[in-house]
Amino acid sequence: MGVIPIRNAGDASPVANRNCVTLVELTCYQQRKAMNRQQLLDLYYLEARAKLIDIAAFLDRLDRAGGEGDFRLAAFNQALTQLQSGKPSRAERVLSALSDPTHEPIPAATTKAACGAWPGK
Repeated sequence: MGVIPIRNAGDASPVANRNCVTLVELTCYQQRKAMNRQQLLDLYYLEARAKLIDIAAFLDRLDRAGGEGDFRLAAFNQALTQLQSGKPSRAERVLSALSDPTHEPIPAATTKAACGAWPGK
């Protein structure tokens, strides 16, 4: 393994000729380089799999629940459609599906917390 310059905490200069590198430091260094598809799968697949199962369970709970959905469910479904499109920039399009598209700020907050989707009002 080649020498990777690693900075000490609080030190602006790299450590010279450091041959021992922790796994975390090596992973951070490797992520600066473009990874191939196999490397991405090796690194992120299990995390993405777990998130996908969480979404499936959430959708199953919604299917079993009574009542009507609201603007959040409509936005969520639109975001899922963006995931399925196969087009690039999925993350940007999912975020857009869940975001307020207006440019002007509102004069005052209407609720105490964010709701995660734009109500369209």
